[in-house]
Amino acid sequence: MIQQPVPASNPTSTSVIVWPNDDKEMVFISGGAFTMGSNDGNPNHQPQHQVFVADFYLDRWPVTNAEYKKFVDATGHAVPNYQVSWCDTQGYNWDPETRTYPAGKADHPVVLVTWADAMAYAAWAGKRLPTEAEWERAARGFTGRRYAWGNEFAADYCNCKEAGLHETSPVGAFSPAGDTPEGVIDMVGNVWEWTNSLFYPFPYDPNDGRESRQAQGFRVLRGASWMNDASVANCLSRLDGDFQFYNNVGFRCAVSPE
Repeated sequence: MIQQPVPASNPTSTSVIVWPNDDKEMVFISGGAFTMGSNDGNPNHQPQHQVFVADFYLDRWPVTNAEYKKFVDATGHAVPNYQVSWCDTQGYNWDPETRTYPAGKADHPVVLVTWADAMAYAAWAGKRLPTEAEWERAARGFTGRRYAWGNEFAADYCNCKEAGLHETSPVGAFSPAGDTPEGVIDMVGNVWEWTNSLFYPFPYDPNDGRESRQAQGFRVLRGASWMNDASVANCLSRLDGDFQFYNNVGFRCAVSPE
């Protein structure tokens, strides 16, 4: 049974609530028409166009290892643990016997999670994954800014390649400088984030099948990660999840007000 959300005890904004099912802070993102995409740069985010989204709430930060553990403990869901040739899992694999995350990474975003894993967490929490349009609205605002904090890149505002960490960082390590004006954390860098949307070309159309949860195809990742440099670490970049999981891919959830 989904409980009613309550205001955060120490909110940075009057529009921050705590979602009771997973105890995560969520930020209210007002709906309306906003600028999506760009007419410059990577063809994957062209053309620039106007998109309307309704009001929604978005997790203030990506789901952490400690938060994901609540889900796996409650449901018996498999923990992230892989040995594969195409992804370095050392330092990110959970212990399958104790079902615990790597030491010292409680507040780091959970990684090595598939789209199906993210969907399962969202269902358990009474939430959903954000659409690609909702994600971009939260990241870019109504002004179409390039980065969560504005239009100028700053290496000390996000965990990207220029920051020199070479791994995930605790959520909020670059807060508040790298936050959106509404207080959403880590929208650029740290980990790519799964969305509900299929990787279809722009312009974005929510009614063309890209938001179907049953359809087959690659899902969109947004936000870039600790592996990416400034040419990719921005609010415009889109990546097709043509793999099951990776050591720089996590997620955050959304809910509609109703």
